[in-house]
Amino acid sequence: MFIDLSAVTQRLRRMSSEELDVSGSYQNFLLDLILEGKQTLGVEHVSVWLFDDISAPKKLINVASTNWQQDLSEDEYPELLCEHFPSYFKAITTGISIDANDATIDPRTCEFKESYLDVYNITTMLDTVIFKNGIPHGVVCFEGTGETRCWQGAEIAYAEMMADCCSRRLLVNDLWCLQQQLTELAFQDALTGLKNRRYLMDYAHREISRHIRSGQQLSVVMLDIDHFKLINDSYGHEVGDVVLKAFAQRCQQALRTEDCLCRLGGEEFIALLPNTPTEGAMEVAERLRRDVEMHIIESGTHYIQVTVSCGVGEVSLAKPFSQSLKEADRAVYSAKAKGRNCVVMY
Repeated sequence: MFIDLSAVTQRLRRMSSEELDVSGSYQNFLLDLILEGKQTLGVEHVSVWLFDDISAPKKLINVASTNWQQDLSEDEYPELLCEHFPSYFKAITTGISIDANDATIDPRTCEFKESYLDVYNITTMLDTVIFKNGIPHGVVCFEGTGETRCWQGAEIAYAEMMADCCSRRLLVNDLWCLQQQLTELAFQDALTGLKNRRYLMDYAHREISRHIRSGQQLSVVMLDIDHFKLINDSYGHEVGDVVLKAFAQRCQQALRTEDCLCRLGGEEFIALLPNTPTEGAMEVAERLRRDVEMHIIESGTHYIQVTVSCGVGEVSLAKPFSQSLKEADRAVYSAKAKGRNCVVMY
């Protein structure tokens, strides 16, 4: 088969320059490339496989395929164990392309004969390595049926360019995932794992807009652990951290999935309750107060009981959320003034 390397290279370059959403599955952002490769090389099947661990690979995982009728979840990805196909994996990890004209007798691919080649009538294979930081990361596998095939230099060069295009998209996906992780960390309280004040302000802005459109009420519950400084002074800050984490977990379990619990800082927490009137918010706050009071927190040889003062109110949809925070804070101070371990509505 003759291919015009210049023409197909230009097509690949144009495809690589197009803006693409890499936030989805591998199949989603690699499919157009491997379909292009299937058509250009005239093969029956093209697939992408990645090593499970680039530094110490034990298996290849099939992450994209032209044969899939629908996207697969990660736990459905087919796998190849290195120990079952030692010659093939040794060849792949050298980084050199495998151009198996007759895959059934080529020493690098004949290991697949009974388990795969004969089953799917595969006669010829061209596998090109995907690199990551100069290290083999996976492979793009081109498979043909029918008569055996003598792979030409231009075809091998094209397949290697296809692997490089996949490599670039995988790198962009890695960068996107890293950005998501950094964003998550920026909005997360490191100690409790809850969202932080920064996230709360952004989330509240979105929820206020949504509640204006829906006409529903949005309520807030501010929680302040009573005498927390005394806990730190009596038992130490490490025990204080244990108390904060246990408190956050207890409150999280008592709330609905759609409720947003955040740590404002120190021993102050806040729960934003969508589609909830103040009467319902009062019930939620009272339930939280009782649950916290009944729960004994264990830390080493210490058994600590804490209580919480709560300020409850409806979020004003016509004012900045910071105003509702101030009012909830004043309600918490009123609860403290009344003897703590109680709920006050502003």
